[in-house]
Amino acid sequence: MDEAGPDDWPAQWLRGALVLCALRIVADHGPLHGYAITQRLAEAGLGTIGGGTLYPLLGRFERDGLVTTDWVTSESGPAKKVYALTPQGAERLEADAGRWVRFSEVTTRAIAGSTTKEHA
Repeated sequence: MDEAGPDDWPAQWLRGALVLCALRIVADHGPLHGYAITQRLAEAGLGTIGGGTLYPLLGRFERDGLVTTDWVTSESGPAKKVYALTPQGAERLEADAGRWVRFSEVTTRAIAGSTTKEHA
């Protein structure tokens, strides 16, 4: 069977996961500028995330109060907008990360053919 690489992930799969992955990257490594976020996402195995996908997402994060932004001057070029997680963003990340883990467990069982819910 042909193994898909990170740049072959279907866009509809990435849309759901990208919100939480980007928030986690900013939480763990922020404040970061957009290009650094795309690099971290690629290092995490999500493949190449273009600016046309990432920057609207970061704009929603800012509008929803999940991140703050600041302009940081650079010695090697123009100032860069950096993103840092807010307390509200951290709360959202932790709440939704737990829900995502449960969702992924359910979908993995369904895809693997074991839809019987196991009881602990």
